[in-house]
Amino acid sequence: MDQRQQAPIYWDNHRSSFNLTLIFALIVAVIGVTQFNPALIIIGLGVAAYSWFTNPKQYLIYPDAVVIVYGRPRVKPIPFAEIAHLETVALPTGERLRLRMVNGSRVMLMAKDPDTFRARLDEALSGYHGEEWGGAHVEGTIAGESQPGAPENSVQSSAEEPTAFGSDGPPPFDSESGLSSGDDPRGPTTPY
Repeated sequence: MDQRQQAPIYWDNHRSSFNLTLIFALIVAVIGVTQFNPALIIIGLGVAAYSWFTNPKQYLIYPDAVVIVYGRPRVKPIPFAEIAHLETVALPTGERLRLRMVNGSRVMLMAKDPDTFRARLDEALSGYHGEEWGGAHVEGTIAGESQPGAPENSVQSSAEEPTAFGSDGPPPFDSESGLSSGDDPRGPTTPY
């Protein structure tokens, strides 16, 4: 798809339009010019260029892709076919949308109006993938595990009682630490 010939469904700017890193880098470059210091000029211009090409300016939603517009001329299209999962992450600094890609990588989106952007992106993804696409917001964690391509998580029902370490039952399985039934990171325990 050629995004230049089709109008986006929805667009939003990046949460912060003020690029402080770029400004400081340009100040360092100007100081390097005034002091005739080539190292400061190179460092200042290098950091300014890096900041220009890596900080998003806008997010555009098309019927089959999300496009992230960085400093011109850099534009990054992300086709919906490459998106496995859409998550809302609630952090102390604010809500962010995270795209989990089919290859396992993640892309954070920080739109000015995250709720409207998420709703519009959900509509576009539902139109592309079908009605199974969806997800909920869970504070402090990620949400939306029911989407296609998402890993299955074991969820404990409210009727089950969690097993605490040091109790008579085995510890629960934890995929990050690799603990499974009978493995206790403290080794064998003896009751007091």
